[in-house]
Amino acid sequence: MYPIVAPIIKIDQARCTTPFACKLCLQACPTAVFGVFETKMIRLEETDKHEPGNYRLRVIYRDRCSACNRCVDVCPEHALTVEMPAGVRA
Repeated sequence: MYPIVAPIIKIDQARCTTPFACKLCLQACPTAVFGVFETKMIRLEETDKHEPGNYRLRVIYRDRCSACNRCVDVCPEHALTVEMPAGVRA
């Protein structure tokens, strides 16, 4: 049996400042690799999805990634990179 080799997915958080308002990578990803999490919570207040830094994009299921690069292609901020580990072909 061969080991599963997952691509390396990097997110530039300085560029991806409002992922909950954008969500293009989440919509483009056919294997649902990403998730968006709230970073700032104030009791009894709704968090503004357009305010930079309130939400953060994370890779949840890296092992599901097929390296199709759809997320990279749709990102308007060019905040994502997907690479296969050295010596591995997609």
